[in-house]
Amino acid sequence: MTSFTIPRVETERLILRAPKLSDLPRMEAFFASERSAYVGGPRDAGACFTSLTSRIGHWAVRGFGLWHFEDKASGTFMGWAGIIDAPGWHEPELGWSVMADGEGKGLASEAVTAARAYAAQHFGLPHLMSYIAPANDRSIAMAKRLGAEFEREHSLMGKSCHIYRHPEVETV
Repeated sequence: MTSFTIPRVETERLILRAPKLSDLPRMEAFFASERSAYVGGPRDAGACFTSLTSRIGHWAVRGFGLWHFEDKASGTFMGWAGIIDAPGWHEPELGWSVMADGEGKGLASEAVTAARAYAAQHFGLPHLMSYIAPANDRSIAMAKRLGAEFEREHSLMGKSCHIYRHPEVETV
């Protein structure tokens, strides 16, 4: 068995950490909602469990992946952010999702900024992109706030998407 560690990253308000089983009820609620339409939803409980375990597996086989992030003050699981490099992806992607009760509070931006910086410093990924559905106005707006620019149209898993290129993160 391969041994690996999912790093813990702290920001002012968040803890980016390994996915855990106690996250499953909030994942199931997210994937039962319309919010999940742009990230492979809806999904039933079994598919959510598979998603949770595959996130851990991604870390094991790639050495990087999606962190789940929680509010430091309450310990509430609020979403995920990090790097995805799965079959069909043409390069590693910076991805994210936030729960409805975290929307509009800057939590996703804070998590993505931390994940992007960590990926540059520790994974050798200083210049990431994001696949975003053309109709996903919230994610497009956030990508632009983070300095990403539209690069081109693309297709991922048979669906039209746009590639947004994030600015290169300098490493020390």
